[in-house]
Amino acid sequence: MKVIQLWDKAIRIYHWSQLLLLVGLWFSAEQGYLVLHQLFAYSLAALLISRILWGFVGSETARFSHFLQSPLQLVQMWNKAKHGIGHRGLSGYMSLTLMLLLALQFISGLMTTDDVMTEGPLYSAVSSDWSSFASWFHHNNFNLLLALIAVHVVAALVHGFKKDGVLGAMLHGKLQTEVQQPKVKSTGWYLLLVLVFAGIFALWQGVSLYQQW
Repeated sequence: MKVIQLWDKAIRIYHWSQLLLLVGLWFSAEQGYLVLHQLFAYSLAALLISRILWGFVGSETARFSHFLQSPLQLVQMWNKAKHGIGHRGLSGYMSLTLMLLLALQFISGLMTTDDVMTEGPLYSAVSSDWSSFASWFHHNNFNLLLALIAVHVVAALVHGFKKDGVLGAMLHGKLQTEVQQPKVKSTGWYLLLVLVFAGIFALWQGVSLYQQW
């Protein structure tokens, strides 16, 4: 048994920032702080897009090719999926599903309006029917996200109860295992991606948000 670096800082930064921003998005929506809600949304979108790209160019355990298996492979290699490191088996599909739903949540939000003061930047580019659907989806998809996050939390608590080190690894990144050390990329590249996309959103909507503030 040896200690390896299971999760790089990029994955952990994304994971915990996502959690905090989702709480902020829920609170700002409930309180009607719509400018703050949009700031949180663009921040999460920058982190999410960077995480998706990191799934192709990042550390070994962050890559989709590492943790996504075909349904047939999932059945044929069930034991390996359960005992491999990182997001393996069904947990890999859960991670991908959460990312896709977050992306759809962001896109649908761009097309919605509160019918009083705030319109999403793409609201005028779509029909009223499509905007109504986007508003309906934006509301109900968030409830679906909450349900899946609850499942995710329960799974994390199960790992914590089993004391297999998986829960702690999301805090400090390390895991005691017999598996060889996976390749780890510099977190600086992930942070650079986040800054690039945050800058793009700022150039696109920064003036509008400032005027609404």
